[in-house]
Amino acid sequence: SQAASFRNYPIPGAAGPSPMIAAFWDDLKTTYGGKVYSWYDSDRYQYIIEWSNMRTYYNNDIESFQVILRDPRYYFTPTGDGEIVIQYLEFNNTSQTTSSATNHGNYATIGIEDHTSMVGLQYTFANQWAPTAMTLQDCTAIFITTKGSHVRLRGDVNNDHILDVFDVLGLIDYILENNPGSINPYLADVNDDGVVNVLDMISVVQKVMRY
Repeated sequence: SQAASFRNYPIPGAAGPSPMIAAFWDDLKTTYGGKVYSWYDSDRYQYIIEWSNMRTYYNNDIESFQVILRDPRYYFTPTGDGEIVIQYLEFNNTSQTTSSATNHGNYATIGIEDHTSMVGLQYTFANQWAPTAMTLQDCTAIFITTKGSHVRLRGDVNNDHILDVFDVLGLIDYILENNPGSINPYLADVNDDGVVNVLDMISVVQKVMRY
């Protein structure tokens, strides 16, 4: 975003860009050698953005962290959404809340928000944490995924909540690459070995025959 405002706010909310991944939403500067890097790791199919040796405007503390976007074509999830890793090498949440606008307070905001700015997942804001959330510090990370968020039927590759011959046919098309975008690979990987192949097809056939 080209927004010039230094203020951070809770997630979700109308302030700030949408959609948004807020790895460390605060007023940061590149003084003293701070830089932002990006790199596509073609071996692991993930895109990395790194904020290296950034400084907080308020206390001049160092912040070094990364956002890693995993390609959902290779990291399967039940919903087909990509996974996000946010990891921190140096974490100093020191921009304290103050009534003075020059101090740029409210600590950092960390979380994600959708394109409508109405749906979001906030990990922390104003140094407040959910009771079950780990307090972030140096060498910690957050893993955002849809695995485990829904009870779904492995083998139901067309996601119609029925395990039948249409799932077998869809899986055959996928394995033969006749229609690679037609199924959810996470649901097709029945034996959970990270690969969709004929072994999964055999498992689906066995499941269909049981039903």
